[in-house]
Amino acid sequence: MSNSSHTVAPPPERRLSRWRVFEFALGSFGVGLVFSLANTYFIYFATDVALVPAGVMALVFTITRIFDFCCTPIIAGFIQNGRFKRGKYRSWILYLVPITSFFTIFCFTKITGSPYLVAAYYAVMYLLAYGLLDKPGAAQRALMTRMAHSDEERMTLTARTAQFEQAGNIVFSLICLPLVALLGGGDEARGFQLVAVLFALASLVCYYATAHAGKPYDIYYDEAAGGAAAETMSAAECARAVFRNPPMVCSMLIELFRYLGFMIYVSTMAYYFKWVFGDMAALTSVATASTIVCFVSSLLSPWLSRKLGKKNSSILAMGLFTAGLLLPRFFLEGNLAFYTFCICLGYFGSALQVCVGIVMYSKAADYYQWKTGRKAHGFIMSMYVLPVEVGIALSTIVIGIILEAIHYDATALSLSAAQLTGVKNLVLLIPGIFFAVATVIAILHPLSEKKLTYIQEDMVAKGMDLVGECTFEEV
Repeated sequence: MSNSSHTVAPPPERRLSRWRVFEFALGSFGVGLVFSLANTYFIYFATDVALVPAGVMALVFTITRIFDFCCTPIIAGFIQNGRFKRGKYRSWILYLVPITSFFTIFCFTKITGSPYLVAAYYAVMYLLAYGLLDKPGAAQRALMTRMAHSDEERMTLTARTAQFEQAGNIVFSLICLPLVALLGGGDEARGFQLVAVLFALASLVCYYATAHAGKPYDIYYDEAAGGAAAETMSAAECARAVFRNPPMVCSMLIELFRYLGFMIYVSTMAYYFKWVFGDMAALTSVATASTIVCFVSSLLSPWLSRKLGKKNSSILAMGLFTAGLLLPRFFLEGNLAFYTFCICLGYFGSALQVCVGIVMYSKAADYYQWKTGRKAHGFIMSMYVLPVEVGIALSTIVIGIILEAIHYDATALSLSAAQLTGVKNLVLLIPGIFFAVATVIAILHPLSEKKLTYIQEDMVAKGMDLVGECTFEEV
């Protein structure tokens, strides 16, 4: 594989305008809406609205998720090696987002029939909607590096996308349940379906704004006209970029356990409000408060990362979420104010890790280039979604097993003491343990600030390109 950087068409402006940055980040606002809808209410919709048995849903859903994350390395290779008429990265947005928007609606469409067929329907719809949606997200992360002319612009683009996604989460928290009630008119299934329609359309419009913003930057010179051919990597090289890259392995494991814990919590917290607090309406205020905290955290993350260092910031992030889930499980149980404080504490850590985690992936790519001389930034940044997908699949298994073990019945008027304890452990204790594991791995991560400084200085001394294709700098 050539070590030369790609040749791209010169952009029409030397510095990114505020409008172009806004337009580019807008796609993340749509992502915040549709992913919040799925993360918060999809499992609840399947079990409590469509009345799919939890165990059946978990089995069929897991099979489709395994298929999804097996495809991720293949698609990451396509993103690294691809050359498409509408742009190497923009094409993934332009062609896939209409598909994901269409199937998002069917994820929240109630059907009836055999439990296995209904479970299979929701699993396939989820795969075609949310399983594919992370691929345009990977392309968006890579497209950032095409657009930025400097480290300052990289920081601006990365921070804005994180902030816009949190803004989408805030808007979701404020309007989702009220919209379900308003549009459904007492029919919860219809309410969720119409909300899914609105959010899917918003996602489509927002992501197309992102593609439009990147259009002048995602055009390659034709090779016959003297431009460099796209860097390519074989399957073996892609595997080495992961498995012979200790920082990459650690970063992936942190994200795996983080997302496993996070998905278990956000997918089941509706049960906690329904059975422990007995107040589903309170979920809106808690979710709104936590997403506002996430937004603030995304603003402070660059400063914290500079002050503490990236590794220490990751340790802090995971530790905060561990405490945020375990404290309300064992102290002041049932106290809504204390619960809200702890969850906000955890969400502050979660938003911090979103920023730091992406940076640590980019540094793992730099580490691999430093060790081998090979640039695999496009592939490595695209692999960011793999532990997310594995976490989603495993979280579904865990949720299904526990709901089945406690004999959860969505139609019951009340839960037994043992069932109530099982719900509390499912929502708080188990994800808290997974975050604790992620904290330990963050402590063991080999890329300390001192090591990162040495790597950068050595790469400069060796004349290696630190700015080329898909180098992702600090947020």
